[in-house]
Amino acid sequence: MKHDVAVVVPTVCRDSLIRAVQSVYRQNYLGRIQVLVGVDFDPEKRSGRLRKALDDAPDNVVLTWLDLHYSTSKRHGGVHDCRFGGSLRSALTLLANAEMIVYLDDDDWLHADHIAQVLAAIEGKKWAFAYSIYADGNTAEGLCVDEIESVGVDMGVYRQKFGGFVRPSGLAINKMKLLDLVHLWSCSPFPSGDGEDRLIFDRLRGEDHACTGNATVYCALDPKDGMHETRLAYMAGKGVSPLLAAKAGSVR
Repeated sequence: MKHDVAVVVPTVCRDSLIRAVQSVYRQNYLGRIQVLVGVDFDPEKRSGRLRKALDDAPDNVVLTWLDLHYSTSKRHGGVHDCRFGGSLRSALTLLANAEMIVYLDDDDWLHADHIAQVLAAIEGKKWAFAYSIYADGNTAEGLCVDEIESVGVDMGVYRQKFGGFVRPSGLAINKMKLLDLVHLWSCSPFPSGDGEDRLIFDRLRGEDHACTGNATVYCALDPKDGMHETRLAYMAGKGVSPLLAAKAGSVR
């Protein structure tokens, strides 16, 4: 049966995946939701345990679990350049039995209002997004609304270099209107293997879109990220000075 929306979640089988998927289970949206989890890499053989832990899906949600038992990313012996998931975001987008796709990283999570709001925003558009909340992934604590990075076209600290930015988590697209860019999730413009989100955003920013105007995506901060000091300085200016420990399950 066709679904109203699909949520695509690539994973390296971190325990945070449970929080990510359960945040979809807790959505107040009553339409049919398909959650597609794609296992990129499972170094500690957690896939089966994590899958079982997510058996409690509500009646309007179907969980589709794809574990190929090999990685499609060059990072783990595959052929695709994208360091974070290889071809999984592209493949799961195409496999989804829905036109509307919402993306979610396995260490981030959604506010209960997110899907309803982003689907209202995307109506008649090609893509939509919500603002984000910097969060402590170890404690699941929201810290401060991100007003500098994932803030849209020609906005924020990436305005001059990239024409703005929207992070993958929480991004919604109508895949049937944007099929020509879906393959870009599997690519990278940099030798480091990252930046697939930059390729996608560069194509999206000229397309008809909308923002919900609300912050409903929790983005887990990683002290190893190159933007970490900039984020800390921004939060300090807002009166927020978190003591962040090393991120559990960091892939950086």
